[in-house]
Amino acid sequence: MKYAIIGVEGPHDQAFTGKVLKLLGFKDFREELKGLKSDLDPFWRKFIPVYPKKGNLYKRLDMPSILFNDTISLAIYAGEGSNLVTNLDDILSANPEYQTNLSAFGIVVDCDKSPPDRIVEPYANKFRSYFPNFPKFPGVVDTNSPRTGIYVLPDNQRPGVLDTLVCECGEIAYPAYMERARSYLDKFSEEEKKSLNLKNFDLDKALVATVASVLTPGLTNTVSIARNNWVSEQTQQQVPALANFIEFLRQLLEVS
Repeated sequence: MKYAIIGVEGPHDQAFTGKVLKLLGFKDFREELKGLKSDLDPFWRKFIPVYPKKGNLYKRLDMPSILFNDTISLAIYAGEGSNLVTNLDDILSANPEYQTNLSAFGIVVDCDKSPPDRIVEPYANKFRSYFPNFPKFPGVVDTNSPRTGIYVLPDNQRPGVLDTLVCECGEIAYPAYMERARSYLDKFSEEEKKSLNLKNFDLDKALVATVASVLTPGLTNTVSIARNNWVSEQTQQQVPALANFIEFLRQLLEVS
């Protein structure tokens, strides 16, 4: 069995990457084997979080998503946004087997409004101490062992975040719902948007949330991304940025 780690910023990214991997034929440990500790591959035991985390009773436990196929077992680790570099560094430094026994190590992060090359820089600087060939440019997969790469959402070029790409998928999967949701959000005046203190790309997130609240009432965007058809064969075929991300993961993990 080969092993891989993909680090992402948060639960939305974790769900999105997991859904893409299912499209590539991977199975979810939580769904297939009920997430039982007794069935977890021993390689991932060091990832099991200890409660309470750092003494904080309310801090979210960061157990990664575990997915697998016949030859690869991988962990998608959500590293608390901007803390991803630090948290993954702590894990790698404390567990030498994760430095030497991986077949692939990848990062998926948001661009926001920064140049993608600038987003890559702190990751490349940190993880080159473990994986000397870790790429300095977004969307590139280095094919040395382990294979390494970093993908900057939405497409390694444009400003944006995960939700920017999810909105593009929504235009294909749920065009009528997206139109109605956008019509609702367009009714907010600039003054109202300012009073709400909306940050960069928050309207993309609100658009996804508005549709998700209909698709999965009472549940989160994360659940909708995992359950609904934002990521599907249809969106893969018609959303270039999604197709590019899927190709990146194919190369990183050497899957067809």
